[in-house]
Amino acid sequence: MLRYYDERASEYEEAYVRGTGTASIPDPDVFRREAALLPGVVERFARGRIVDVACGTGFWLSHYAGLCSSMTLVDQSGRMLDECRKKTEAQGVAARCTVVQADVFEHEFAERAYDCALVGFLVSHLTEDQERFVFEKLGRMLDVSGRFLILDSAWSPERARFNAKIEQQERRLNDGTRFEVYKRYIDRQDIDGWSTKYGVQLAIEHFGTAFVAVSGTFPRGRV
Repeated sequence: MLRYYDERASEYEEAYVRGTGTASIPDPDVFRREAALLPGVVERFARGRIVDVACGTGFWLSHYAGLCSSMTLVDQSGRMLDECRKKTEAQGVAARCTVVQADVFEHEFAERAYDCALVGFLVSHLTEDQERFVFEKLGRMLDVSGRFLILDSAWSPERARFNAKIEQQERRLNDGTRFEVYKRYIDRQDIDGWSTKYGVQLAIEHFGTAFVAVSGTFPRGRV
């Protein structure tokens, strides 16, 4: 997985701006139309001290930088973070950014250090055990009134025409190089399960053919 995202860094954002680069739904307009809706969701959500978990190239940075006092951008891929650093400098916000190369599962996030956490297109690559671990980390790193926003790949009838809900999925770069990645698409039943399993309060901000956006909070009385 890491090698795939390292190699894909220079073309990663094509999924949003050109609707290409993924293994499902061949019509690129589906991705472009929905991708145009997600920045508004991010802008309504972001505030204060934000941590962008699995930030990749920092695609969402321009949509929260003007709303946040500090930004922590975390990713395991060095090449993704190279692209991300370019954005922090080009947008003149590098002084308010901390860029961290780390495995989310191994990195020790400071407790109660963030007002909001953006988790972009990570959960659908996780097993259920890994998913639980990430939710537990979010619960510790967010302040008592903190919120999280999960952006990810939706399971829809259109997806089902081309993919299995859970699969080892072939991904191909522009030069033809092939990789296999684990993919577990998100449906409404999964979202209901998060609420039950992790005790979080959730709101579906968007559920479309290609993408899903879910915001949430943890109970105020959590330890």
